[in-house]
Amino acid sequence: MAIQVKVYQDNRKNSNKLFYGRAYHLNIINRDQLAERIQANCTVKKSDVVAVLTELVEVMNYELANSNKILLDGFGYFSVGVKTSGALDKEEWNVQENLKKFRVNFRPTMKRDAATGKITGKSLGYGYKATIIDLADKKKKQEEEGE
Repeated sequence: MAIQVKVYQDNRKNSNKLFYGRAYHLNIINRDQLAERIQANCTVKKSDVVAVLTELVEVMNYELANSNKILLDGFGYFSVGVKTSGALDKEEWNVQENLKKFRVNFRPTMKRDAATGKITGKSLGYGYKATIIDLADKKKKQEEEGE
């Protein structure tokens, strides 16, 4: 399988009107579906996986709210980022006026070649392949199959 990419034109006012690609997501996989997939791949029951995933979200939220960075070995780093506005000098900057929003950042862990020390890939997002999806063609096929 490959990552589906939808081609679209940038139609914003003052844009260059060029065509770009955007990842197209076929489905949303929820916690229970992940738990079923994990259960199928190992000896842990789905209910145990759901309990661990639920608690993982709670604990990660707690740690991130306490300004900690989280490393899930073999997966990646999670940290909190902020969007702020500027102030003319340091004394004028304050949280109430200049802090606009929080976001959670994710950075996959890197894989390094033991001999050379060079990065050979990431734990996630490395080695994917892509294909272009034609949404109009896909809709037409669905309509034909439904008739």
